[in-house]
Amino acid sequence: MIKDDNLAIRFITRHDLATLVPLLNDLELRGEYLPGAITSPRTFEKNFEIDGLANDRHEKLLIVDQDDTILGIIWHFKSVPYFNAREIGYTVLAQTQRNRGIATRAVRLLSQYLFNTLLINRLEIRMNTANLASEKVAIKCGFTREGVARGANFVRGQHVDMAVYALLREQAMPA
Repeated sequence: MIKDDNLAIRFITRHDLATLVPLLNDLELRGEYLPGAITSPRTFEKNFEIDGLANDRHEKLLIVDQDDTILGIIWHFKSVPYFNAREIGYTVLAQTQRNRGIATRAVRLLSQYLFNTLLINRLEIRMNTANLASEKVAIKCGFTREGVARGANFVRGQHVDMAVYALLREQAMPA
């Protein structure tokens, strides 16, 4: 478990599935910027059985409060095979907890953890260019805007542009 004073990032357990799957399949909770595909509970559970949703290529983790209530989900994965990098994604599922710095704290915790445990040089966050809240998270966490990938994602029936932000190891780690 990775934690600060008020929240933690932890692996998903079997006990979490009954609460998590309906949250992830609620398109309103996921927000307007994430793709609209839903996953059957059976498929999600089957994928969980394979590796607990955590392997060398992709890891999904929960963001929880001090009472272990699910606030959101954060994930990281190898997006470009030849990059020495990981991409981070996140969403705060608890609508009443949005705009309170939860995503920012979770990204900081995960970034520090990844740089401390993996031999990577770069972390990336990509978001819909209209997603100003996610852009604020990236900026507050020290990520630098590198450009826009035009028409790179398909969300709710249309292709959208994605802003690309990155944080290099030398920017994140003390010298």
